[in-house]
Amino acid sequence: MKKKALVVDDTPYIREDIRELLEEQGYEVYEAGDGFEAFEMYKKLKPEIVTMDINMPRVHGLKATQLITDFDPEARVMICSTMITFQNYIKMAKEAGAKSFLSKPFSDEEFFDELAKLFL
Repeated sequence: MKKKALVVDDTPYIREDIRELLEEQGYEVYEAGDGFEAFEMYKKLKPEIVTMDINMPRVHGLKATQLITDFDPEARVMICSTMITFQNYIKMAKEAGAKSFLSKPFSDEEFFDELAKLFL
């Protein structure tokens, strides 16, 4: 059975870039365009990992991360956002339950380094 990943971003080309990286690693990848959709999909799929943007419509990524980690305290959420360059967002993401943090834009190497942190 393939490992599942949920890629959450309101920008389709970002989701596609992350999808390709994860599929190369053997993940079956699902996509959500906002935090509300992400939480609903998480409950159904229980993916091994989630990549989460912060600025999105309906429910932003920090709130979605909190909802997911309240539902599943073992959830592995990596925040992928330009907002991570601001220290207060890292603090808020940690409080919401995120386990790794990646600033966009990122290299493949940076992505895989942060992805590995989800399993520490």
